[in-house]
Amino acid sequence: MYHSVAMWIVKKLEHNNVELEETDSQEICAYGIEITLSTIVNYVLLISIGLLFKSIISAVIFGMVFMTIRHYIGGYHCTTYLRCNLTFCGIFTSVLLLGQILLNWINISILILILLWGGLGVWYLGPVENKHKPVTSEQLHRCHTIAKCIYIVDFAVSLFLYFWKPYYGIITALTLLSVVVLLPIGTIAERRRNDES
Repeated sequence: MYHSVAMWIVKKLEHNNVELEETDSQEICAYGIEITLSTIVNYVLLISIGLLFKSIISAVIFGMVFMTIRHYIGGYHCTTYLRCNLTFCGIFTSVLLLGQILLNWINISILILILLWGGLGVWYLGPVENKHKPVTSEQLHRCHTIAKCIYIVDFAVSLFLYFWKPYYGIITALTLLSVVVLLPIGTIAERRRNDES
């Protein structure tokens, strides 16, 4: 569906005298539009679920933490946009529900342990390479360094939020943990895809 909409937009651009003469240029432009559409849908779904759970602040926290660090550290990537959107919604819903369940069980010590466990994942499991987005070893090292810095900021934000409102601190920690859980899954999926090709 995203591809059809993207190609329609590309055709409209051409009709309005935006030059995209080569087929490769059309496909590249369409791919960029597809990614943008998928991201917009993810944000709309995120806000919708946040409204449904009456927790917009949690939706904002999840979106900022999840998407920021995941941009640099990678992880599991679905093979279709629909699966991506459904997985994203499933992870966010799980984080919200688990946060509500654990609210009465997690104290500051357990929160710090969750955050440290997430840090081990960031330090030793990432970033996950994607064959569709090849990077040099220098770029990989840079992404890893940035991800570590983002993790340190997320660690501090989680502690701050915990002392302000424990639920938001827990949501931040669980979001970070969900990104880390996707790292080995992404590594295994990439190996399987490479073996199949």
